[in-house]
Amino acid sequence: MPAPRVVVLVLAAGASTRFGSDKRQALLPDGRSLLEAVVATHREVFDEVWVLTRPGPAGEADAFAQAVCEAHGARCVSCADAALGQGHTLAAGLRMLLALPGGAASVAPVAGALVALADMPWVRADTLQRLSERFEATGRVVVPRCGDALGHPRLLPRAVWPALLGDAVPASTQGPAGLRGDRGAQALLDWSAAEQVEVDDTGVLRDADTPADLRHGDLLPPLTGH
Repeated sequence: MPAPRVVVLVLAAGASTRFGSDKRQALLPDGRSLLEAVVATHREVFDEVWVLTRPGPAGEADAFAQAVCEAHGARCVSCADAALGQGHTLAAGLRMLLALPGGAASVAPVAGALVALADMPWVRADTLQRLSERFEATGRVVVPRCGDALGHPRLLPRAVWPALLGDAVPASTQGPAGLRGDRGAQALLDWSAAEQVEVDDTGVLRDADTPADLRHGDLLPPLTGH
């Protein structure tokens, strides 16, 4: 049987407030931009990679993200509500996936979304491959585990999307349901019940919050003792 269709959603719509400038364009020691490194690694493993960005002046995705996507065979998607927070960006991506045609003989429905962060360029391709294989085997939520910590990216099967979007929450529930503002999926799923893939890849735990992180993050040694 063919492998389940997985689309990578790279969350790249943040304002980079702590970084001080557009971190996506910051250069790694190898000369690549942070966003280019993330997109290139995910394209090594997955056929479909979407980069979710803020809209540009005319409503289209910004030119930098578009150029990166064109160079690596990815799709650049403008999210109108991205300025409201990461939760809105992810929700927009999931709703677009739900709206895709599927079920025909030539087009399989999307079975899972791998949610990746644009400021985590040190995740290795072999880690992504292992996450994909575990999802293919189980069809469950899959997360990487490095040492004692759960990391990113995380693979979310289609079955959990309604809970994330608030579509499976009773109308009588008090307060906002689903992905909102900067609330991502972290507080909405029981991660202890997920399939955990143990890796020695410290990249699943490292993000780039400051320019100093870019100088040191790719030099981290692998963890031992797994």
